[in-house]
Amino acid sequence: MVSLLVTRPEHDPLTRHLSHWNKKVIEIAESKGHEVVDLNKEKANKKEFEGRVNKIDPSLVLLNGHGDNRSVCGHNNEVLVSVGVNSHLLENRITYAVACSSARVLGVEVCAKNNTTFIGYDEYFILNLDRNFLANPLQDRRAERFLESSNHVAISLLKGHTCRGASNNSKRISRRHIASLLTSATDPEAIEDAKDLFWNMSHQVCLGDAESKI
Repeated sequence: MVSLLVTRPEHDPLTRHLSHWNKKVIEIAESKGHEVVDLNKEKANKKEFEGRVNKIDPSLVLLNGHGDNRSVCGHNNEVLVSVGVNSHLLENRITYAVACSSARVLGVEVCAKNNTTFIGYDEYFILNLDRNFLANPLQDRRAERFLESSNHVAISLLKGHTCRGASNNSKRISRRHIASLLTSATDPEAIEDAKDLFWNMSHQVCLGDAESKI
């Protein structure tokens, strides 16, 4: 059994979609008997995050939220982890951050330590939504193209793949969606979504120990 910590803020449409789609990851983790600490909504704050990391020493940290090249935020954009403040909390474990640009500086700093992996994005992460499903994120088939690909990093890790393998599996799902979109004659968002999926895939990076597993 491994310990898994997930942050799931829900204060705007993007974080709400990320949160709801991460329920699928939590279900898989729990079905395998892993301990899951779920920092959902207001619990996704800096105090809770620091306390839970120190208490359970998770093997895998999943960060969902807004961010920039130096930090990842939680609920209401409260900074959870940042360069030069508490980035050491991500050392000696695997982190997957769905947060814009967080791999560019934060991920690099964290992975200066051995036995550490940071999978994330070195540019902004694009998530296109269908505004008709803001209240029902799991029914949003447009968002599914992006979030199925994103979720596959964590799902692959839970299935025992290496970090490099998990990132490659995610990109494989992206390529499958892109190919389908490029042959669509009826989807008005097909070209835009194919372009944006390619962007996410191109800017997803696996830093540090790429062969590590949970």
